[in-house]
Amino acid sequence: MPRREAKFAVNARPAEVWKFIRDFHSLCTCIPGVERITLVDDRTAELTVKEKVGVVPLIVTLKAQIDSEEPPHRLHAVARAEHLTMEIDVTLQEAGATTELLAQFDVKGEGQLKPIVDRLFEKRATERAAQFADCLEKRFGAVSSRDAPAQLKGRPVPWIRRWLNRLWRRFVGQGES
Repeated sequence: MPRREAKFAVNARPAEVWKFIRDFHSLCTCIPGVERITLVDDRTAELTVKEKVGVVPLIVTLKAQIDSEEPPHRLHAVARAEHLTMEIDVTLQEAGATTELLAQFDVKGEGQLKPIVDRLFEKRATERAAQFADCLEKRFGAVSSRDAPAQLKGRPVPWIRRWLNRLWRRFVGQGES
C-alpha cells in the first residue's frame, strides 16, 4: 500500500487551520483534480476527481468521511471509490506563530485498477503535495524563514517545484508552458 507523508508550515494558528480543514468546500479548492463536491453531512462528502493517465482522463467518484477528530489537533478520514481506498491522517501542531500541518496518506488500489492506482499515486504524490502547499500559501500567506519549522518534507523550494512541474508536463506529453 503506497504511503506518503507531507509536512507544511501554515501562517495561521491551529484553530484557523482547523476551520479550513473542516470546511470541505474550502479544503477541496486546494486539492488538485477535484471537479465537484457534494456535502452529505458535516462529516461526509462525495467528490469527483479527475486525473490523467497519459492522455486518458481517469474520473473517480469518492465518498470521503471523517472517522475521528480531536479539534483542533487531529483528524482521521477515509475516502473510498470503486477501486480505491485512501486513509488520511492530519495533525496540527502550533509552532510559534505558525502551525505545522502533517498529512499522511495511505492509498490502496483494489481489483483490476490496483496497479494503475498505486503507480499513479506514487508518480503524482510529490507534485500534488507541492500544489497543495502553493494553495495553502496563497490562502494563509507566506511563512517567513524565521518562523518556518526546519526540514519540511514534501515542500520543495519554489524553483525546484517549477522545474519538477515542467519536467512532469514534458514526461506526460503536455509540452512546456
